[in-house]
Amino acid sequence: MEKYSNLQIWLHWIVFVLIISQYLFHEPIAEAFDLRLEGKDFAQSVLIPLHLVCGGVIFLLAVMRLWIRVTEGVPPYPKEGAALMKYMSMVVHWSFYGFLMLLPITGGAAWFQLSEGAGNAHEILRGLLIVFILLHVSASIFQYIALKTNLFWRMWWG
Repeated sequence: MEKYSNLQIWLHWIVFVLIISQYLFHEPIAEAFDLRLEGKDFAQSVLIPLHLVCGGVIFLLAVMRLWIRVTEGVPPYPKEGAALMKYMSMVVHWSFYGFLMLLPITGGAAWFQLSEGAGNAHEILRGLLIVFILLHVSASIFQYIALKTNLFWRMWWG
């Protein structure tokens, strides 16, 4: 079975950890943003600039992953996979690139331009990203348990 490159694997899991941290430490920036929209002061927290920096790093890593995908390619989809599963896999993977680039853009626009519209777009994308993460993880588990394809191991070390 052909695997992703070590760089692709590292980037995948680094982005995964950064996304988890963004969701876990989201509340301080969300509360501060709402207060800023109302023209009120907010308590400064180290988690606010950390959220902004992590979002920027996720954007850069997503661009890097997309560049590597386009220039180096990815392992081929298994021949025994159904056409619908292959299509859904492509939709989910390409959607991730869109989400991981649009989320930092909308979040940055919301925060730095104090744009409620960008903030709303950011929240919608945030919810959609969770749905796509659940689809991605569910498909990986389904492939491993039901179809016994071991696709999961293509994105793991060793």
